[in-house]
Amino acid sequence: MLGNQSSLTLYLLPLMQQLVPGFLPGHYRARLLCRQWQTADMLQLSFKVSGRWPGFVPGQHLLLTLQHQGRYISRTFSICSPLSLWQSQQQIQLCCKINRAGEFTPLLNQLKNGAVVNISTAQGDFYWQQAATAAVFVAAGSGITPVAAMLLSQRHWLTPVSLFYRCRGAENAALLSELQQLAARQPLFTLALSDSRTEPAETLQQRLINNSDARQFYLCGPAAFMQQMRMALIHNGVNAAQIRQEQFGLAITAPADHTAAGMQLSASFIRAGISTKVTLNPQQSLLQNAEQHGLAPRFGCRMGVCFQCVCDKVSGQVRDLRSGALSGHGAEQIQLCVSQPLTELVIKL
Repeated sequence: MLGNQSSLTLYLLPLMQQLVPGFLPGHYRARLLCRQWQTADMLQLSFKVSGRWPGFVPGQHLLLTLQHQGRYISRTFSICSPLSLWQSQQQIQLCCKINRAGEFTPLLNQLKNGAVVNISTAQGDFYWQQAATAAVFVAAGSGITPVAAMLLSQRHWLTPVSLFYRCRGAENAALLSELQQLAARQPLFTLALSDSRTEPAETLQQRLINNSDARQFYLCGPAAFMQQMRMALIHNGVNAAQIRQEQFGLAITAPADHTAAGMQLSASFIRAGISTKVTLNPQQSLLQNAEQHGLAPRFGCRMGVCFQCVCDKVSGQVRDLRSGALSGHGAEQIQLCVSQPLTELVIKL
């Protein structure tokens, strides 16, 4: 049995979980201190984190893992608290949008103070790289969380910095109070709300263009909106290298020509030697397609971060929803949650 495990820790995992419930190798323990609603659907969680956790760079995200109905489920969240909170008290905060019809996020509001969860190391390269250079931040929805961490962590302000915060009214603007306090005490920081109910996206674009003399732009939010802002900047002379972007959700590209012409795609999902053939929706990921046909592939973050949904593609071609990169047509490993079907497929789950 030991020879079938990649490490002694995995071999002893059942015993270790009996001694330390919820223990996961490669993860760190975090104890919930308190939770409070930032908005009607944004819940802020404060955690005391294990002293073994190596810390984070403001702007990074982590994988939060819960045990639910006998299995582990995970989602990715950006850290929204300043670095000083971690350095002084070993605490971090996450601000999570609660999807009341979802499986994972409603569980966060059921956590009791003192509950222990698992977190990964901090990940991602979306962080403030040149604090001495004038910068413009644009955040929408949950995109405010890594941006707030970057701004609230900044100690030495050397040049003007602006934040355009897109929201549906101030009552739906998470972390607004902290950012307003920062703007009140820091003259080099300007906070501007953009109310999507009254200000068209084109008006916000023009406000960004008026700041195009800035040397850095940081965009974070829903994929379609951020792409719109990015293209507006590039079309008005901003070099793409000056724009850093983090998005929530995956931008599904238009289906391939043969599917647009009415031809249906199909895939054969093989599990334990049994093949199930299904019709595919090319405007959804393979994970979504499989779930809609009653299959239950393993998954975690649903954003291509945690690699829990990796499986073997036997044949066929897919597109990576994050980068647009095309796979080969032969056998290789893919991530179901970020793979868009382009041809007939055979997948081993």
